[in-house]
Amino acid sequence: MANLSKYLFGKPLPDPVTSNQKTPMVLDILLDADALVALSKTDDTNHSKAVQISNYLQEEGAIFYISPFTISEVVTVLSYKVSHQAAKKFLKEVRKLALPLLQLPKESIALADDWFIKQSSKKRISYPDCYNMALLDKYQNQLQAIFSFDQIYPKNGFKLAENLLKLSD
Repeated sequence: MANLSKYLFGKPLPDPVTSNQKTPMVLDILLDADALVALSKTDDTNHSKAVQISNYLQEEGAIFYISPFTISEVVTVLSYKVSHQAAKKFLKEVRKLALPLLQLPKESIALADDWFIKQSSKKRISYPDCYNMALLDKYQNQLQAIFSFDQIYPKNGFKLAENLLKLSD
């Protein structure tokens, strides 16, 4: 298991810049459970890619947000695929990070239902993914992308964090 805080908060803040220097842009990024699993599980097929994306996002001054479902999804996956001990370790570490929680206001909760209903029966999609899409939709002026490897997001018009790397290359 990897040290999660290193991947989400490992870089120090940049030094103050003078008026003629380019400042890093602050990016608001929604974290999906699969990205956190990939960062935590060093033998995950997406681990190296997740570390690369995380390093880039940190350098750009990313602020990471989670939905109310994110931590429970990760803990469940880690408990099933790694061990209960690994899931407990993740849970303790992620709680110390105190990632900001982004949730839909009560009057907008039906947006998640709408996203779930819009999906075709051929796609494998979870309700937490639909909740994330509702967040991305509702907060589209704030959230630049979602840190995920799930292709359901771009299929529904949302930008993955890995695409931010490609824009800067």
